[in-house]
Amino acid sequence: MPLIARQLWQQHNCHFIQQKTRSFSVTSSQQLKVLFFGTDEFGAKILKALAENKRNPNPLITELAVVCPATRYYSKLRANKPRVMFQAHTDILAYRYKLPVMNPPEGKSLTGWAPNGIDGKPLLGFGNKFDIGVVASFGMFLPPRIISMFPKGMINVHPSLLPQYRGPSPIQAALLNGDTSTGVTIQEVHPQVMDGGRVLAQLPYKIDPRDKYIDMAHAIGRLSGSLTIQVLENLDFVRRHAVDQDASLATQTKLYKKVDAQIIWEQMTATDIMRMHRAFYQKEPVHTFLRIKNKIHHVQFMELVEPKKDPLSDDFATSDPGTAFFMKKVPYVEIKCIDGSRIHVTRFKVAGKAERDAFQFAAGYHDRRKGMRLLSRSVDVKRPTPPFVYPPGYERPAAPELASDGAVPEPASDGAAPEPASDDAAPEPASDDAAPEPASDDAASDVETVVDPASDSESRSSSNGDGDNSK
Repeated sequence: MPLIARQLWQQHNCHFIQQKTRSFSVTSSQQLKVLFFGTDEFGAKILKALAENKRNPNPLITELAVVCPATRYYSKLRANKPRVMFQAHTDILAYRYKLPVMNPPEGKSLTGWAPNGIDGKPLLGFGNKFDIGVVASFGMFLPPRIISMFPKGMINVHPSLLPQYRGPSPIQAALLNGDTSTGVTIQEVHPQVMDGGRVLAQLPYKIDPRDKYIDMAHAIGRLSGSLTIQVLENLDFVRRHAVDQDASLATQTKLYKKVDAQIIWEQMTATDIMRMHRAFYQKEPVHTFLRIKNKIHHVQFMELVEPKKDPLSDDFATSDPGTAFFMKKVPYVEIKCIDGSRIHVTRFKVAGKAERDAFQFAAGYHDRRKGMRLLSRSVDVKRPTPPFVYPPGYERPAAPELASDGAVPEPASDGAAPEPASDDAAPEPASDDAAPEPASDDAASDVETVVDPASDSESRSSSNGDGDNSK
């Protein structure tokens, strides 16, 4: 929202939101029959606030019904019982509060469907039309025909500060972009533009660096539930002072798919992967691929944590992105990213297998001798795994140079080149009693052989001995 519009909204609307809600007597003319449209966790939080208000001794909402997608089942039975494939969170909550539920036809269109029945026939035994419709994460476009059925119109609860992040995935978009704040907007439902209605009220929300999608959906949902009740209580007031959105500042979000959670090791930093993990948490885990001999495994990262200690191996600096390291003393697998940063994965799930912790995963898939390299995409198992290709702007780390006999060259004792002799002074002869000092063991032990998981054992045969390091 532009600055002038935001200031105007704060002058007229913000006072009743920031103050504590005061209980007052609701007259019959203020009471509402509400039809709620919603599907996911965020929508369920708003529905819960409406249902709790309906239970009050002197409620604002006298009648409440729910419109949500129908429950879908698998075709095969288990123990002669149907297995649920999908059930809306709002459907589950409506059953708990004993609210009537209507299911529109399957698909993304409401063509031919009406909440009050076909040809004016009432549904659900209300007898009269609903007063107002409340929409929160419904997932279907509401045509003008349905909006006009409500005498008081329809309002939409959207988890962003419109006009920013219009569309189906505003919370995920805020997390993927690394935003530090977002918010909630209650707007009028626009008959042509998705999330383009006049703004009735807004509240900001500060994003915690540890917040995941589920955390934010619940937190913003609770904030939105109380805000929705206050907007319904002051509906005439907020509509008189509603603010039009500035379409030039609008940004759009998309409906994310499984491929959006796939890790591309040639492009993504640790920050990028952590943002993806937070944005798709418990929706679609970030995933990658692992080749073991002639089989490709699809691996999901179920839990990730920020690195707090030094790298597990001295080979980390010279390894390729996607290389994984593991030690029995730590509860995570460490993986290198394109910019040299790291992620720590504590729980994994391989396709077709049960979820495992880092110890169990490493025991089954990590080769101490060859290492483990994760891939951005599946490869042809009949051919060798192609080497890692660095994108423009990145260079392959240089391996330490080896002498002709395979030994690591000894560094200078003081780290500086000897100064040239002066023309006026003759060089001092070496003392017969002084013996050359041996090289420090600590200096040589800091240089280790690079473990390249993409190469075969030939690259390792030239560097066994002093350079060998078990991980």
